[in-house]
Parts: sequence; structure tokens; C-alpha cells
Amino acid sequence: MYTAIQHPTPDNKIAYTIEFYPEEGKYHYTGHRTCNIRLSPTETKQKGTTCPVCGKPLTVGVMQRVEDLAGRSEEGIKLEKRKLEGLAMEGIGSTVFPSRPPFVMLVPLQEIIAEAIGSPVGSPKVQVQYQRLTGTFRSEFSLLLSAPLEDIRKEAGESIASALDKVRLGDIVIEPGFDGVFGKVKIWKEGDEKLFDASQQQLSMFEPFGSAQDKATH
Repeated sequence: MYTAIQHPTPDNKIAYTIEFYPEEGKYHYTGHRTCNIRLSPTETKQKGTTCPVCGKPLTVGVMQRVEDLAGRSEEGIKLEKRKLEGLAMEGIGSTVFPSRPPFVMLVPLQEIIAEAIGSPVGSPKVQVQYQRLTGTFRSEFSLLLSAPLEDIRKEAGESIASALDKVRLGDIVIEPGFDGVFGKVKIWKEGDEKLFDASQQQLSMFEPFGSAQDKATH
């Protein structure tokens, strides 16, 4: 890989890069933690860097600094989704700079499992499932990027497969960090995951009865 990067050829180039959501950082957006004020760069331009609640200066976020130093806005880069060969998800690339490699946005597999099964990331349940899945699908990136969803569903169940599908589609909830408060990347909106879990629990209620009935008929 190092040699390929050091000596690129027309047929040997970077296909895409893998990114994790920077919004989880503690200073992604401009804001004031005490007053729970969080502003995007666009909102900061409109409202300024003074807290509208208490009048104190806001802590300027990384995105605002990037916006101030950049030669063009994010809108000026004109990002679009692109199909990438060999992947089960789309990448994102710039129409202004078409020769630049696209990127894909991922959520770490352990975080996906944790939210899907309702357990902390460091719990034994999550770790066991993580080791089993990465063993079955060869690696974490292989599972996240290219494994067929139906295969994941058969191996890991509906909850984890559904969570991964939402990550691949970018259908997730992002709350950017600000003024020392960590941001949050969640797969389901508040309440949605409870409805999903409840439906699974209702189905599981019938499993013991069904299993016993099957055994009685054989």
C-alpha cells in the first residue's frame, strides 16, 4: 500500500477515503454550554458570536474557524453522492474537484451494535457480538462497507442489520458538539428505537410457546 501511494500510476490510485463523523468532537460548533446555545457557521454569521441569552462571548467552534479560513464555502464545493465499485453504500465527492477521491462516512461497528442491542459499547454483550461478526466477515471495514445486508441479517439479526442499513444510507441523527460538550451520533431518533425494540420483544414473547408447540407435535 505504501509503495502504491509513493509511486501512483493511472491504474493505481486512491479509490476513496473512510471518515468518521467529526461532529462528535467537543468544539465542532460555536456555542455556550451554560446557556445551551449551539450555532452552525451559517447561524453564527447571522447571529454573531455573542450569547443571545447571557451576553457573554460564545466559544468559537472548529467549523466556524474552517469557514473563516477557507477560500470557498461548503456549498461552493458542490458535494454529491456517487456509487463506488465494490461497496454496498454510496460515497460523497465534489463536482468542482472531480479528480479528488470521494469519501464514505461510517459509524464504528461497536457503536452500531451497542445502540442496536441496547447495551453499553464496552459491555461483554457488545464485545462478543463484535468479535463474532468481524470473524465471520473478515474485518470491521469489510462488514461496514461491502457485506450484503441479507447476510448480516442472517448472522446478526434484524436490529443490527437495520442499524447498519441506516448508517450506510446516512439516515442517522447528528448533534454536533460545542463549547466542551461532546457531540452525539445516534442511529435512531429518540423514541424510534424503543418502538423497534418493543416490536421485537412482542414477537419474542411467542417464541417459547411456538417452540414448545413444535416439540409437542414432533
